[in-house]
Amino acid sequence: MFNIFLRLLLYSYAFVNIYTFAEEYSKTENNGQEVLLCRKCGADVADSYYLFSKLSPGSRKIEKQNLFGKQNVTIQTLVNPFGVKFEIITTEKARCDNIGPRQGADSWFPGYAWRICACPHCGQHLGWTFDSSKSPDTSTEKSQNIQTFHGLILSNVLGENYSLIMMPKMYKM
Repeated sequence: MFNIFLRLLLYSYAFVNIYTFAEEYSKTENNGQEVLLCRKCGADVADSYYLFSKLSPGSRKIEKQNLFGKQNVTIQTLVNPFGVKFEIITTEKARCDNIGPRQGADSWFPGYAWRICACPHCGQHLGWTFDSSKSPDTSTEKSQNIQTFHGLILSNVLGENYSLIMMPKMYKM
């Protein structure tokens, strides 16, 4: 009887270890990519695969950080005409409801008009959608020829693998 119990215990231990290994392996198989979530409601809003560096000439500060399973993600600090600072990341694709008409005035990215990008689930302000006012040029490099991209406010999104361990001390409960 004790032998049967010991075997069951060993099988369950092996199963848990295999399951844990498989879970960790699947996380690395997606090249470290993460789904970005709305910090307010948890809705999927972007995939870190589409993050790219689109620099604004108006950036007050530019830094690179390892975020969302990617290395050297560009974070820009931008300031609006009212003096409000935003740390943003840029992505080629995002799920958002674009609010209002395109605005060319006060764009952080010359040649692009902006609209507010809101979470399609809860309406939280996630950032902005930038649409090029120029026609596509097939002779230029793809990264310079982006017609539409999104600037997401870093504090309004989080990665799917976010945990309280990674949370800054001032936000811990």
